[in-house]
Amino acid sequence: MFREAADEKLNHRRRYTALRCLLAVTATSLGASTHAMATPRQEGVIREASDAPGRPTPGHVYKFVFDMNTRALGNLISEYASYGIDAGHRSIVVVLNGVHADMALTDASYRRSHANKENPALRDMQALERLGVVFTVPARDVASLSISAADIQPGVKIGPRASIVYLDLESEGYVFSGLKSLITE
Repeated sequence: MFREAADEKLNHRRRYTALRCLLAVTATSLGASTHAMATPRQEGVIREASDAPGRPTPGHVYKFVFDMNTRALGNLISEYASYGIDAGHRSIVVVLNGVHADMALTDASYRRSHANKENPALRDMQALERLGVVFTVPARDVASLSISAADIQPGVKIGPRASIVYLDLESEGYVFSGLKSLITE
């Protein structure tokens, strides 16, 4: 029983640390100018070639879909910002599935199911929504929490299962960045 409680506390910390990193990096990246990086970035003595394949291009629209299991989320947004890709040229969807589904709860609903503790993700998610990040939670995960749609934060969209969201958004040109992409990083 003690082990289960310790594991649950660690999982809560990891989820909300990832969300806070996303918020901090996204907020920082809003201040980046679209013209900031017309020349190769300086990284010590090694510099990227300006004609290297795969370099982000200011003016191009980049579409990302993330799961909350990825640790690379904040770093990726920051990297794009360093190339001059502003928030207007990014479309970001975050899927709150599985153990992350309870992040989508309103504060009152979260308190009812977590011994009257406030939802630590609420403020960060609202700030990210103001920056254009869209959050979705699968209907099946909402049902598994034994709650109703009214228990979900107003800005969070209830949608299909996570794998369908990832596949559908990939067909629209979004790039999935989560466990799948971290295998090669």
